[in-house]
Amino acid sequence: MISNLKKKKTWFKPMFDFDDDEKSKRTKYSTQIQKVPENEPVEDEVTKNTQQTKIIIKDHKHWMKNFEPVSVEDLAVHNKKVQEVEEWVKTVSNNNNSDMLVMTGPVGCGKTATLRVLTAKYHVRITEWITPVDIDIPSENGEYEFKQRQSAKFLDFILNAANFTSLLDDNSRKLVLVEDFPNTFLRTPSEFTEVLQQYKVRAKSPIVFICSESHTDSKNSAANIFTPSLKEQFNMHHISFNSVAPTNLKAALKRVANIINKNHTAVYNSPTADVIECVVNSSAGDVRSAVLNLHFACLKGGCKQNMDTSIVQGKETKSRTTRKKKQSSSKFMSLGKDQTVSILHGVGRVLNPKVIESDTGCKKLSHSPEEIIEQFISQPISFVNFLEENYLPHFSNIDHVDKAASAISDADFMLAEWREKMCQEYGLYTAVASLMLANKAPVSAWNPVRGPKNMKIQYPLVDT
Repeated sequence: MISNLKKKKTWFKPMFDFDDDEKSKRTKYSTQIQKVPENEPVEDEVTKNTQQTKIIIKDHKHWMKNFEPVSVEDLAVHNKKVQEVEEWVKTVSNNNNSDMLVMTGPVGCGKTATLRVLTAKYHVRITEWITPVDIDIPSENGEYEFKQRQSAKFLDFILNAANFTSLLDDNSRKLVLVEDFPNTFLRTPSEFTEVLQQYKVRAKSPIVFICSESHTDSKNSAANIFTPSLKEQFNMHHISFNSVAPTNLKAALKRVANIINKNHTAVYNSPTADVIECVVNSSAGDVRSAVLNLHFACLKGGCKQNMDTSIVQGKETKSRTTRKKKQSSSKFMSLGKDQTVSILHGVGRVLNPKVIESDTGCKKLSHSPEEIIEQFISQPISFVNFLEENYLPHFSNIDHVDKAASAISDADFMLAEWREKMCQEYGLYTAVASLMLANKAPVSAWNPVRGPKNMKIQYPLVDT
């Protein structure tokens, strides 16, 4: 009987016995490793590699926080913008009012970092709203319905965050931060107005809205939600940020490089001045993108990427000594930021082509037609319509106009064939490349870009 009970106990194991078994397995495994002779080079290399990976994972868990700005001097934002935000924070930190601040600007210009550094300086606690995921909950009848609307959740959160303080927090200075807007406010801005009315009456703490500007009108929350009438109605203070200047961006990356050299040499290679210069030129004023690019460029143990740089010759400038110097700028080809070209810039590049002559005497366009076509391949008809409406004032020779009009006519014929996708691409390429090559003497004057008119193209009827 006793032997039978022992056998039964072997497969009746409570939860707290699993740890002991795992420890025993680990000790057995560790003893097996210790028994391996030391003179085998293959296993020594494996153990070294595993130790290195452990170090990288340990130091790499929250790597972005290692480079966050701590003081005002660490910020890459312009001093005037920092002073403007600091004055607002100082004013509202001593008042229990429901003041509102709207911070707008392009992505990665330092809006959130500036606010967090200044609130930490004046000991103001931030409570941030993050839009939760909608979960379907079955009702009594078995039907699925949403438990609570997004606007109601949002209003409850910001009111509780503004009026109540945690028992573990002695600081009475608090601030509500909203950077992630619920989708319902983008669809129906009137609901957002009702929420602000409730907050203005019932809240006792200031609130900050941070909006990133985008080229797409439908996704631009700064323009769609915060209209001029809304800001005037609730007396909102608006601070608009610009892209970070190259000098400030370079100073921020040098600070990151110093942190890497002091504390993280086991994870990163030491960034050189050339790498920092390449990252600055390719980030387009985006601090977040610049830090990410520097991270991947200097990371140890990653896949080897082509860090090739291309030197782009700039305009010649005369110095005081009347010597001509050619300014050269390097671009990070592998880690560059994807800069989307607006339709107005695209029209300008096509109708005002610039020709560059190399040292060997070869001539080429500064903006190749392939680069422009890649930006507008999803909307070829609308882009060609813009070209048709605006190309005539940019031509100075009637023979060049004849070639351009013939090319646009061919492009219209190809774009009308909607059943074949390749015809759309060929039509766009024909219009862009032909206009750039036909305009050999563009008019050097400012011409406003006009929108295309609604017109129908009539094709000749074919007798059957």
